[in-house]
This record gives sequence, structure tokens and C-alpha cells, in this order.
Amino acid sequence: MNEFIRDIQKAISDEWTAYHFYKELQSRTNNPLFVEFISSARQDEKKHYDLFQYLHHLLTGEYYEHKKEKVEFTTFKEGILRALKDELDCASYYRDLLMDIPNQQAYKPLFIAMTDETAHSTRFQTIYQSLR
Repeated sequence: MNEFIRDIQKAISDEWTAYHFYKELQSRTNNPLFVEFISSARQDEKKHYDLFQYLHHLLTGEYYEHKKEKVEFTTFKEGILRALKDELDCASYYRDLLMDIPNQQAYKPLFIAMTDETAHSTRFQTIYQSLR
């Protein structure tokens, strides 16, 4: 159970970081489709953060205070590639966590996040391919 809690804490930090990363990434484009795709991912990251904080509270009785990290990137294209890689990693991470859930309440937040991250990676891949 302690390992699962640590994994949820990592997810909370990662989702907070992604939300703020996408805010910065979105500010670097004026392409309406790119803005829509990034905004959608950003909103989902906030939802995942809230779901994982709720799950952490259910399992421990407290919310997780995490370190606030910032993603650095130079170009929009570099940021998109980073986002694409991060989303693919997160989808795999959440899939693996599903195998270790300590109770049924953990299933829904992990499944939602895993499927959302897969959709985000498709959107970021679309943006990246159009920048080539």
C-alpha cells in the first residue's frame, strides 16, 4: 500500500506540472486547433490532479503537498515533443498502477487518467506532425 501511495503522490505532482506546462505551451501558439488541443489536455490534467488528490485523501486521510516543478522548453516544437513523450509515459504509468490498485475506489481515477493521456498523446502527435 505504501508503494501505491508513493505512486499516487508522483501522479499528483506530474499532473500539476503538466497543467502548468500546458498553460505555458498554449501561450506560445495562436493556431486555433493547437490551442483547442492543448486546452483540452490542460483541463484534463487539472481533473486528474483533483481525482488523484481525492484518492490520496481517501487512502491516507490527507491531501498531498507536492513540490511544484516547472517544465523548461525553448521552442513550441520542443514543448510539443516533450508533451507527447510525457503523455505516452503517463498512459503506461497509469496502466501499470491499475494492476496494483489496493481497492475498487482507485480504479476509476486511474482508468480515466490512462484513457485521457492516450487521447492527449494523439492530439500532441497531430500537432507535432504538422510542425515537421
